[in-house]
Amino acid sequence: MRITLVALAATACAALVAPIAATATEAPAAARQQETNVRMLDFNFAGNGFNGGSTGAPVTDAVRKVVDEQAEIVGLNEMCYTQWVAMRDQLKAEPGYEGLTEHVVVTNYNIPNCYDPVVNPGGWYVMGLFSKYDSDEVMFGDTPYLDLGYHYRQRYRKLVCGDVDIPGATVVRACVTHTEVPLPLINETSFPNDPDIADDPLYGRSINYAQAKVIAEAITPMADELPVALMGDLNELPFLPSLDFFYRRCGGRGVFEEVDGRDPRWPVIRRFNLGTEACPHRQGEWTMGAEGRPDVYDKPYESNRKIDYIFVDTRHFVVGPESGRVISTPFSDHRIVVGDVTLKH
Repeated sequence: MRITLVALAATACAALVAPIAATATEAPAAARQQETNVRMLDFNFAGNGFNGGSTGAPVTDAVRKVVDEQAEIVGLNEMCYTQWVAMRDQLKAEPGYEGLTEHVVVTNYNIPNCYDPVVNPGGWYVMGLFSKYDSDEVMFGDTPYLDLGYHYRQRYRKLVCGDVDIPGATVVRACVTHTEVPLPLINETSFPNDPDIADDPLYGRSINYAQAKVIAEAITPMADELPVALMGDLNELPFLPSLDFFYRRCGGRGVFEEVDGRDPRWPVIRRFNLGTEACPHRQGEWTMGAEGRPDVYDKPYESNRKIDYIFVDTRHFVVGPESGRVISTPFSDHRIVVGDVTLKH
């Protein structure tokens, strides 16, 4: 942003001093950087416990919201595979979504609410990526996803990415993830003494922190080469240390900007938790909870909280102050995050 402002200021000064010369040396239109608006949507569907595996109203409502928002890249978490298939097929029947592409991975097996003898005999619980446009799998080793490890609750947390071919622009590497609930919040002593967990140097900082580090190490270098977006349920509040791996501003050491980074309640929340000044770029409206609950982030299971995100790298995207918003739905305990970003190419 600073480079852009300096360039604009320099151009304005040149125009005032020597408008004829500025016109003569102006770059051809073809050489100027192009911009394309891209809309992303992220949603924790809560398809097992909250929706009981239903492929009816919850799926229809989610499809309607994707279509109404004209979302181009969609990240989804916590869906029965039966629900995934139903949503995919319904979306493909909508104008503009006929060429829908998908990248889906299994995160849990043998979930009773998800069982279907034909569509889902393994009771799969899944997460993944829908795209309005052509999208190629991104390979991590020999699979199209990265296994985040730490399977202490038989929740196979993943990172799945697809290279989405944005029409008239460039390929965007869109990634979807779902990290574990931080162990300090759910009492580490209640889980078995698994050596894969206990011997990890990041165990004390929570499994969530360790998984965030793995994700950041995988996707941050990618942003040097092409546009990168990260969507998903990170099970973490925006001001806490695990998200330092992603945020570029406000004490972060990442390369990303969050689309929904403002909330008028934030200065009180941040000072209460960390005793530091408010930061307008690590905020966001609550995405999990219900209307009427308190906004006391120190009690994560008794209040509303911000845990679902859309991040884009700052080298290739521009995020404005009104880039993100959330949408309520009666069919999940999460709200839907929508992000409008500008892709530079």
